[in-house]
Amino acid sequence: MTDADLQAEREQRRRRAGQIAVLAIVVVVAAVVRLVGITWGLPDETHLFSYHPDEYHSLRGAFSLALGDLNPHFFNYGSLYLYLVGAVAAVAHPELFASVAEASPGGALLPMVLNRWTLYARIITLVLSLGTVVGVYATARRIWGHKEGVAAGLLLALAPLHVLHSRYGTVDVPGAFFAVLALYFAAAMLDEMSWRNIIRAGVVSGLAASVKYSGGVALVAPVAAWALVRWRRDGGDREASWSMLSALPAVAFVAFALTSPYTLIDWQSAWQDISFEMEHMRTGDDPAMMALYPNGWLFHLGNLAHGTGFVMPAAAAVGLVGGLAARRDDLWPLIAFGAVTFVMIGGPQVRYARYAIPLIPWVAILAGGIVSDDLVGMVRGRLPTWGMAVAIALVLAGSVLGAGMLTQRLLRDLVEIDAQAATLELLEEGVPQEGTIGLITEPWFYHPPVDYCNGGVALRANPLWAPYREPIRELVILGLDAEALRESEPDAVVLTGFEITVRRTAGDRRAEEFMEAVEDLGYVAVNRPRGLARSWASGRPLAQDWLYAYPWIEVRMRGQGG
Repeated sequence: MTDADLQAEREQRRRRAGQIAVLAIVVVVAAVVRLVGITWGLPDETHLFSYHPDEYHSLRGAFSLALGDLNPHFFNYGSLYLYLVGAVAAVAHPELFASVAEASPGGALLPMVLNRWTLYARIITLVLSLGTVVGVYATARRIWGHKEGVAAGLLLALAPLHVLHSRYGTVDVPGAFFAVLALYFAAAMLDEMSWRNIIRAGVVSGLAASVKYSGGVALVAPVAAWALVRWRRDGGDREASWSMLSALPAVAFVAFALTSPYTLIDWQSAWQDISFEMEHMRTGDDPAMMALYPNGWLFHLGNLAHGTGFVMPAAAAVGLVGGLAARRDDLWPLIAFGAVTFVMIGGPQVRYARYAIPLIPWVAILAGGIVSDDLVGMVRGRLPTWGMAVAIALVLAGSVLGAGMLTQRLLRDLVEIDAQAATLELLEEGVPQEGTIGLITEPWFYHPPVDYCNGGVALRANPLWAPYREPIRELVILGLDAEALRESEPDAVVLTGFEITVRRTAGDRRAEEFMEAVEDLGYVAVNRPRGLARSWASGRPLAQDWLYAYPWIEVRMRGQGG
């Protein structure tokens, strides 16, 4: 090797080391903003279950494994994440894991298990969310280059909806991680249509479905990449064989079957849960939210804008236009994935912001293209170079600032606001021991923990958890029944945004009549609720999963002021 070759190799190593250092900084930023508040709402001495309504389900696999049963007996989504939680729980505290089989309902062990395992589930989500940042960087780098990858990774690192859900022990962020890997391997297929890349793309697509069934849409990207190679414009590349195309779903199915085996083995039970979810998606679960957001696609457009800080989608559109103008074929698998995913999530009648989470990394990848040379080539001769540089800098800065400012507000309120604890203290101080507390529904995640067993109707009736029922005062479940309120006249009434605000905004007459009864009976607010109650863009109440950590809770007591 000549001196020139050695010098070039050293320079390449220095450049690569610098790129890794920059990526490491982006990952550290992502980790810092995701670690803030990661212990929010964990089970403690006041409440048995997490304040997140879905986190308990992520522990199903851990409980089954601890009892010696590989079947998670829960099939509303795939089993991979459930098994990951179980594996980490077994490794982190093997003695605690082994003790579950001998635990007595009502004892101290099971509450400890819920606390520790919920935290482990959140840590798994956190790790996979950081992996998603790296995957976004790698995909944008493969399509454009290093600086575009850094921009994409930084934008995802600060994206508010992704940041918020990266601290929850739920399947949405982990599923998006495997979807991003599918996008990366689809891009790799365009560079090298090999069996290795085919198998990789099929495996990660199957794993995405094994986390959450709808994650199987990730397979669209590698299929689009195969088609693009098969019928590329010049017609000269015939490396993409039909056997490769058939291998993609076959490999995905094998990956799914190996990581969610009991979905197939115990198909009768699995179908009951899957058909329940299908019917749930068809009919919806919150008429008020459906009335406020009758169009699912507009709902998700709004959440995608809100969830990325509003400016990032504009940057993505500019990056996409520049890439298409530069005839970048490797954008088409991205476009196919985004289009199919958006159509899929907008159709169901269930309205949750988290359904758009797989699209947030997609937006970040496209937005990274705003710093590419494609845009310069598109407008060369039409705008001065300095003008183009200023415009790109403004859009990129706006994307970073928009995402960063909303994320900063989320983190600030996450640290400063503990609505459940504050309202619990008010109730314990203001309601006598022999008094009563009125609730619209059974104690659940959006209430102060007026009963230690706070898991809603299903878990409070479960023989395993029912022994933990321990209300701080006698509870009166009122429904939205004004007459029930007048008849029982509890000492205090707890009102929440999930039960009242959304319904009143949607024009629910029962909610209005209930509040009229509250006023007529002289109930006075003793606190000032705080929370991210409404969208900055539409002014309408935000979707529930924006507000799990920021519930609007008002306590009304008779004859008191505050």
